[in-house]
Amino acid sequence: MSHWWCRRTAQISAPLNTRCAEGSNNLLHVPSCAASWNVTLTLRNKSAGISDVAKDVDDEPGHLVIEDDSLEEGEFFDSPCHENRKSHFKDVGKQVNVHESVIHELNHLFQINHIDALRMVHSKKFLAVSDAAILKTLHYLKDINISSQQLQRIPWIMLHCSDDLQRKLRKLKEPHLFHTDSEALGFCYFTLNMIMRYQKYFMSEVKTFPHHPNRVYYLAERLEVPVELVTEKIVKTKQILTMSLNRIDHMLDILYAYGMQPEDIVPDLWVFYHQIKRVEERLQRAAQAGCKRPKPWICHATHQVFERFCERQQSQKEELTGHKDLASYLSHKLECDRYVIEVYFERNRNLERMHVSMFKKKLDLLFSVGFTPQDISSCPCVLQHSERSMVARIEELKEIGYFPFPLSLLHKSQSGYRKIVDCYKEEYCKK
Repeated sequence: MSHWWCRRTAQISAPLNTRCAEGSNNLLHVPSCAASWNVTLTLRNKSAGISDVAKDVDDEPGHLVIEDDSLEEGEFFDSPCHENRKSHFKDVGKQVNVHESVIHELNHLFQINHIDALRMVHSKKFLAVSDAAILKTLHYLKDINISSQQLQRIPWIMLHCSDDLQRKLRKLKEPHLFHTDSEALGFCYFTLNMIMRYQKYFMSEVKTFPHHPNRVYYLAERLEVPVELVTEKIVKTKQILTMSLNRIDHMLDILYAYGMQPEDIVPDLWVFYHQIKRVEERLQRAAQAGCKRPKPWICHATHQVFERFCERQQSQKEELTGHKDLASYLSHKLECDRYVIEVYFERNRNLERMHVSMFKKKLDLLFSVGFTPQDISSCPCVLQHSERSMVARIEELKEIGYFPFPLSLLHKSQSGYRKIVDCYKEEYCKK
């Protein structure tokens, strides 16, 4: 039987074949939704690395150890022929792991554009789950008012069975857990058994957090971010869910003292895993080198990488002598108001983190060609392009006699630049 026919047959029969039992297989923790018990059993046997006895033991609250038996890659198979399926003729693009109907529904239900939708389903894990099941999950997420932004942050949620999600979310809205579906959604990364264990642990902390349902809400308050952002990130760094509150508070106090921002901490919660003394020493060293907004990664980078970072910060500090910061330096060099530079940085966040030496080289190059500070300040996007690219274009334009030339030529796309140069050659370089 052809591979295409297997795929088509599976998609038609998926809703009929899928069995959604009330419970889970206690022995192997096989997810409750499995179209082919044999396929699921085989796959779970391969991935299981914990003994049956260990999985059935509830640890003491103070020493909670929870095995990571969550299934980010999806919790069921609708048909054996979906186990290693490949993209087909009707799929969107050359290497897409879902049918075009999934892309269409992402746009129709959540207003997610084509490019972002393709990015969301890029993982090969989507090959293991049928399109019919993904579509059913998408409609369920829409029904419970999950936002487009949240779905794009955690696309792995589409790999979960809608009936399984419903059971988990029902559990997650019980006392000591979460208030809303969106706040609880990240915890669906865990199995139902793990969720119950965390509920038991949170229950033991009631006196510790008298004004919060649990420590997740407390962390969200201290990090000044919505609860759902913490929920989505903390499932990957789950030791924080049982970590000493004194340690968490002490670490946050240190991070804030050295200027680290909440929006930088949330995506990198691994910083809480490291020794407080070492973190403080590194932040102190970075501050001495001139770093005013440190990122969590410098706390757990290798020694060589951290030293190189400090050297760059120190050199920037020396080159900015007499100036408050990079914006002040550029406003001075370009003879414009600081507001102009701040607006420019607002539109191009990566440039704000660029080393001052990079700007200095580009400005020196442009000044040497004859451009004025006013020319550059009126067209600051030219600073986004590499020095090598600008040098190559300047040399070519000089060679064909197109000099002086408008500054905009240095930041046009390659096709736009080439078109202008070819037209100039055709008109002025004829023999």
